[in-house]
Amino acid sequence: MRKQTIKNQRNIDLAKIHIAKKQLGMDDVVYRDMLMNVAGVSSAADLTVKGRRKVLAHLGQSGFKYGRSRRGYPGRPKNMSRGNRAAQLKKIEALLTVGGKPWNYAHALAKRICKTDRIEWVPDNLLYKIITALRYQAKREGWDLSGEI
Repeated sequence: MRKQTIKNQRNIDLAKIHIAKKQLGMDDVVYRDMLMNVAGVSSAADLTVKGRRKVLAHLGQSGFKYGRSRRGYPGRPKNMSRGNRAAQLKKIEALLTVGGKPWNYAHALAKRICKTDRIEWVPDNLLYKIITALRYQAKREGWDLSGEI
């Protein structure tokens, strides 16, 4: 029984590593370089338990979020249903819609302003910076914000 549990955990960890590789958009060269730098191996199959933990921790710090993917609007953050954060993200969505900008524009703002790859990873207390940047953009380009409260 114990061997089966260890093997199952190994398979789960390896699956998470490969999902992270895909989610983070790593090509094979970058992926193998990361494995070598973090765990000293060139293949995930050679990872020990400690090595798998180190690699998963590194991938988590790089932005990997493990969980079920939800379908919805492409590019739209998945965490738009939480309290005040939800209101701020809806404001960002409204400004993007008025300006005719895609969600990738908001992701680019998050990367430039907050040093975070995606807007859903921006801390709650920094979302106002994205809203402010979009409002300045609206002013520069003359977006119609007459319906804004």
